[in-house]
Amino acid sequence: MLDIQQKRKVRSVIYNRYTLVILAVLVMILLHSTWTVYQKKRVSEEMKNISLQNVEELRLRNEELQNKIVRLSTVSGVEEEIRSKFSVAKEGENVVLVIDNKNDNASTTTTKKEFWTFISKFFEHKK
Repeated sequence: MLDIQQKRKVRSVIYNRYTLVILAVLVMILLHSTWTVYQKKRVSEEMKNISLQNVEELRLRNEELQNKIVRLSTVSGVEEEIRSKFSVAKEGENVVLVIDNKNDNASTTTTKKEFWTFISKFFEHKK
């Protein structure tokens, strides 16, 4: 009989409204803390991925620079670099510059000018 009375007391305490409210508040606090930790974990994973990408880019850049150092350690590599940077030639060599005329508008304006100069000269000779 004592068991039944103790069980009733325990059940009355557990199912009490105040106890349920306290437990609900405690669960909400725990859920909020868990959600905050989860968000921080996601942000840290994103930052980790960005850092790994940066490390890979730096590795590639390091390899590129090492290749340039190896190339510049030879005389032909130094000569090639100087030629590309400063447009110079060796003694006895000739330099040829090829210039693309991409400005098609200039040819049409010169045609218009030539037309007007032709007309003005035509009338000048008649006087």
